[in-house]
Amino acid sequence: MKIETTTYSCKTYSKKDIRLNIGLSIKKDNEEISSSVEIQLYPIVFFHGRIPDEAFSLMLLSAIVYSIDRSVNRHKYSVDGWTREFDVDIKLPASVKFQQCKKDIDRMLSFLTGDYWNCNFVENVLLEYPKFKPNTYYDNITQVNLFSGGLDSLIGAIDYVANNPNGKLYLSSHYDSYMTGPKTDQSRVRKELLKIYGESIVYREGVCITPGLSKETSCRSRSFVFIALANIIATYAKCDVVIPENGSVSLNFPLSCSRRAACSTRTTHPIFLSQFQTLLVKLGLSTKVYNPYEFNTKGEMVTNCANRDLLIETLPLSNSCGKRNMHQHMYDDRHATHCAHCMPCMYRKAATIGIKDSTSYGNKLQTIFLKKSNAVSNDFYAMLAFLKKDFTRDEIKKELHIAGMAGFRDLDSYIDLVIRTRAELSNMIRNENSRLINQYMGWE
Repeated sequence: MKIETTTYSCKTYSKKDIRLNIGLSIKKDNEEISSSVEIQLYPIVFFHGRIPDEAFSLMLLSAIVYSIDRSVNRHKYSVDGWTREFDVDIKLPASVKFQQCKKDIDRMLSFLTGDYWNCNFVENVLLEYPKFKPNTYYDNITQVNLFSGGLDSLIGAIDYVANNPNGKLYLSSHYDSYMTGPKTDQSRVRKELLKIYGESIVYREGVCITPGLSKETSCRSRSFVFIALANIIATYAKCDVVIPENGSVSLNFPLSCSRRAACSTRTTHPIFLSQFQTLLVKLGLSTKVYNPYEFNTKGEMVTNCANRDLLIETLPLSNSCGKRNMHQHMYDDRHATHCAHCMPCMYRKAATIGIKDSTSYGNKLQTIFLKKSNAVSNDFYAMLAFLKKDFTRDEIKKELHIAGMAGFRDLDSYIDLVIRTRAELSNMIRNENSRLINQYMGWE
């Protein structure tokens, strides 16, 4: 599939709503698709000219990649039911530097999305950006956190401000106008945090980056956008970017052999974060990007939160569900905020056992169990099979090697994480106290 960036143009909707539109031409055999990506420039245009071109260009690249990912349906255009092939010519500021990093970028994007990427950076882009008056709003920021509106990003924010009373945390977020739920989550959670830690938190509304077409919803490249946006602020502030994500989801140990490789999301995987950090270094950028929770389960993040009272109070405002809009598959509560049958929901339920949590779930585990022939139960039964198998440490290590982690120094810590994750999920199943599920698992 041949793809080219075509035009760059700015359009002013209002004084504080100026958008950059980048056109995309997508060709497959005799078919041509026109798409684009629209980037809300306020407030990030403030940083243009105040940070190296490479940092701003990295954000533009992430937006282009995200739009391509969202515009091309996997089912229709994959070569094997999942993998797409992208041959992309990208007009980009600092294009020479990015062309020098071509192999690193191709490798990183291929790992992240599960597709084949061949990116070429063909020429510079000259564009007159709107001016932004100097101000001190972004001064003295000591850390930038990704802020999705989920439980993990809530804990990450609480932990930093509670443990760094003299620090100043910037909450960096993104939303897509096709998917407005995350913006609502971010606003609700942030409002509660500001009541307690207002002097320690800096924020702007999430930056809207929207693809011209919404044909694919797997959204594997979204974390690239999140981190590239955060990197802009961190580059200006000369501080780190923190990605608050529990290690179980980040590592995403395959529940079965069929879920290896492209079938498992890698949005905050240690390999992807390592590749992104390497790219920053090669682009001459000094930001450090890391996940301080990479060896914690979600339950451990909840247990060790620096302000548990605030966490328990705000927890229902956060959203972890990966299928939140699929109310037709919420058989026990069609108005629930969480489906309960996706893996993010199950990790959340497992993490909150034993604490007061009013989060609503659309399905009881026994309901999902009884719908074995229904696609709604796929993740659940894969998890049950994963928990029934008696993995040895060597078998876990072999799976990590298959995933490409043989060279990681902390392999034993990842093995321990998988073992604790299994225990946490098993505890959730037992807590449901379903005789049918317990008998299936061989527990009674």
